[in-house]
Amino acid sequence: MRPSLLRHKHVRIGTRALLGAALLSVTAGCGLLGGDEPAPGPGIPVRVAALALADVAPLHIAIDHGLFAQRGVAVTLVPASSGQNALFKLESGDADIAYAGDIAFVNAVKGGVPLKVVAEATVAGERTMRVLARPDGSVPDLAGKKLGRNAEGGVSDTLTKSLMTDHGADPTSVTWANLEFGAMAGAVLRGDIEAALFPEPFATAAEKQGLHPIADPATGSAKNFPIGLYGATADFAAANPAAIASFQRAMRDAAAAAGNRELVEATAVKHLKGIDADTAALMELPVYRSDPVMTELQRVPDLMQRYGLIDKPLQMSELIIPPPPPGT
Repeated sequence: MRPSLLRHKHVRIGTRALLGAALLSVTAGCGLLGGDEPAPGPGIPVRVAALALADVAPLHIAIDHGLFAQRGVAVTLVPASSGQNALFKLESGDADIAYAGDIAFVNAVKGGVPLKVVAEATVAGERTMRVLARPDGSVPDLAGKKLGRNAEGGVSDTLTKSLMTDHGADPTSVTWANLEFGAMAGAVLRGDIEAALFPEPFATAAEKQGLHPIADPATGSAKNFPIGLYGATADFAAANPAAIASFQRAMRDAAAAAGNRELVEATAVKHLKGIDADTAALMELPVYRSDPVMTELQRVPDLMQRYGLIDKPLQMSELIIPPPPPGT
């Protein structure tokens, strides 16, 4: 049974708590987020590529609870194995909008892909990402070791490199294994890799399996760092302004709804493979936001240039598609 949660086509939201309460008021007899993935409703069709992370909980909330339909878009999810893979799906025409780490997004732009920032997704909060290993240790101990990353040039390896640099360890001394986040804990436990940077909910699940945190990047150079966003090609954005604006409005609604932790936990249990209610209750949540904050987004290319990951400046303000005014 598909929940019918917000009756009016246009809902003005005053606070996160108000929308969170409204979303929890599901039709009698329906589970909070139970049942199959709902089929896209009426509206402008938009395909969104995303990987399975706590970062995309608002995206699932918007689909499950009809927020996209209320704003006039019909979203279909396109699974992706990494942010880089999601961006590739944009280039290949298999997706219209993609969730990716800010670092992967900047790397793609610097590589010549004409992309635009549609909306933000998450900002790193304390312990929302952890570098985990088998024994207790320290960041300098990572020098010369084999480490795990989700993909080259993304959040997982870039923030690990910045941590190592901050702690006086040589990031060029390590070798890397590309793994999906769900496979990283097993690789560390087997000794295939020494450590890896885990996002939520994989960090909490890995700690339950016996791994130990040795560093939290959100307490160093990446404190309050933007870690995820939704992007589109410049061509798609120019040709589909109504779809972009409707997506932005719905994601603003969903980011507000994600202020309700119970709703996010239920979303994680439903949509993230292998995540049970206990793990969802323990995981540290990122800060969800949708409207871009230019000064914060600029930190991403600035940090990347500082560590030699890009050689020329990039102005994020030139890439942002301004969202519609709040309340519209």
